[in-house]
Amino acid sequence: MTMTAMQTDNLQPSASLSPTQYSNGLRAFTFWVSNTLYAIDIAKVLTISQEMDNIQSLPSQAKGLVGMVEFQGNAVPVLDFANLLSFNSGVEKNAELIQLLNEREKDHVEWVSALEDSLINDVPFVKAKDPHKCAFGQWYDHFKSRDETLMEVLAEFDKPHQQIHAMADKLLDMKKNGELEHAIRLLRYERNVTLKRLMKRFEQARTHLKESSRQVLLYVTEDGSSPIVALRIDDINDVVDFKPEQFKPMDRINAILSGEAAKLVIAYLKQTEQADCLLVEAGNLIKLAQGA
Repeated sequence: MTMTAMQTDNLQPSASLSPTQYSNGLRAFTFWVSNTLYAIDIAKVLTISQEMDNIQSLPSQAKGLVGMVEFQGNAVPVLDFANLLSFNSGVEKNAELIQLLNEREKDHVEWVSALEDSLINDVPFVKAKDPHKCAFGQWYDHFKSRDETLMEVLAEFDKPHQQIHAMADKLLDMKKNGELEHAIRLLRYERNVTLKRLMKRFEQARTHLKESSRQVLLYVTEDGSSPIVALRIDDINDVVDFKPEQFKPMDRINAILSGEAAKLVIAYLKQTEQADCLLVEAGNLIKLAQGA
């Protein structure tokens, strides 16, 4: 097993399924990487593990190679499946999302301070008054995730976020009408109550993202007894029986896939009650791990 030179040159694209390859259907193990569902022949899955702390780094720049892990007395290469296919894993996307939430929370702390400055020092207030037009609102209105808990947490942002933005016109009008002291008292109340409520929502979202960033190792086997490669994936889904009519060829889109994806993904699997998924060719994963 060559773990320092994992070349993909000898892997041939697998855009088409042979007419009889899955004529009897397939039992597959399905798993999530970011927001995409993948499937692999269950016969090629040895086991799964959440033991991520024992991964040892390797002096290699091979694409997707995270390192190696000892399993059943074997040194097994670990590939990050998302990075192998040239995109960010769910953990990396969560980290980016946490950073975005940090920045948007800071925006709203500064927004309230800018409104106070405008009331007290006659500084023009130039920040977005419409909650749908600030940077957070533009993101919030379009963000979707398969993480139902995260979406439930985010739903709690709407009311305090709108209340914060509603202060601008109300308090600036009060100042025009000679009610500056009252306006300042209301602003300070909203800062201590509504803004803190909004900040608590930001913290809840970040905490959930941190706690849900748990990846899994999927051990792939060739002989059914010993592992050849471990795939680092975001989350397991289910074991699914696919019928022949659910297999859709990849010929028309294979040319636009990245090099590794074109070699590893061999079929589009149509589902009615769950997300559609992509079938991964375990044989090419094994060749990749062996440095074929």
